[in-house]
Amino acid sequence: MPTTSHARRSYLPEPQAERRGIALCLSGGGFRAALFHLGALRRLNELGILSQIRTLTAVSGGSTIAAHLANHAADWRRPMCTAEWEQTIAEPFRAFTSRNLSAWPVLKGWLLWWSNAGVEELAHRCDTRLRLSNVTLERLKNDADWSFCAVNLVTGEQQVLNGHLSPDWPVARAVAVSSCFPGFFRPYCETEPHRIALVDGGVDDNLGVEPVWRSHETLLVSDGGDPLRPEWSRSALWLVRAAFVTWAQGQDARKRWLLSNFIDGELKGTYWGIDSSVEHYPQTPPSFGYSQELSRDVIAVIRTDYDAFSDAEAAVLENHGYFLAEAAASAHLTTIDRRSAPFVIPHPAWLSERKIRDALRDSSKKRLLGRH
Repeated sequence: MPTTSHARRSYLPEPQAERRGIALCLSGGGFRAALFHLGALRRLNELGILSQIRTLTAVSGGSTIAAHLANHAADWRRPMCTAEWEQTIAEPFRAFTSRNLSAWPVLKGWLLWWSNAGVEELAHRCDTRLRLSNVTLERLKNDADWSFCAVNLVTGEQQVLNGHLSPDWPVARAVAVSSCFPGFFRPYCETEPHRIALVDGGVDDNLGVEPVWRSHETLLVSDGGDPLRPEWSRSALWLVRAAFVTWAQGQDARKRWLLSNFIDGELKGTYWGIDSSVEHYPQTPPSFGYSQELSRDVIAVIRTDYDAFSDAEAAVLENHGYFLAEAAASAHLTTIDRRSAPFVIPHPAWLSERKIRDALRDSSKKRLLGRH
């Protein structure tokens, strides 16, 4: 079918020769997604892929681990050994997710509903606990292209927060705005130099692929987001359920579009999702990974919030991300030499599915005042 120049510019990737390296996309999904990404990042580091990332996009929960990674860019820009990764990246981030992050910011935002107080408090907590030291997005430009994704309710379009478009923004504020989930937080509003009302980037694109799919040679997409599951609506008018169904259909359509482009060869790269299993990757030996039933029925229903996560939850999620990143890379990134990348399971004590089911039996339940 003949296409116009407008159609090629708007709906097709740029010519292969003009694309810019590897882009890594970290989805939203609260601390659940962030810990899932942590495991995937560990394996990408071991494989030597992480140090080659040209652009990193992040949404909501993915923004927290992206900010933590950006804060240690000098370390992971060369492949780190397992012990160094654990000490520098993994252990501090698990400690970050072991404390409730959002309860007070949400409450403060509702008490001062006319202001940005809730989002600013969330930013303050991110800045303090991740030790971001009020670093601005402009400081990240020389390392890689770090993009935190939000949605502008005024225009209805994605708002990318990075060192080129929002240089004076603190990284912590970009994380908080990207995590500004409607209903819990009032939109982050500014009137100068133009009107914006920013909310969680997952409202539009929970995968974070929109800023990079046209312009990069390879996309690596880690999806810790929440799949829609059958349930009886608790809303008398079913309005909340209808909104979630509408949102889920949009996310599913984007995922199908992405995977169909991988299959057809229009885009290069790979995707792994939290409700999937290594069983879906035929080149993967059956010697590691969690079953499809455990992935779908236990791990993928863990709550997607910023409440405190237990050691067991963190370990299982990190293992799961590690397993799936290895399986996806093995199946679809065939140029990688694995001989120098030993497969070292992050938490070998958490491989028993019976033990995991017992430890995570209440992990899907959200608590109004948080866990601790």
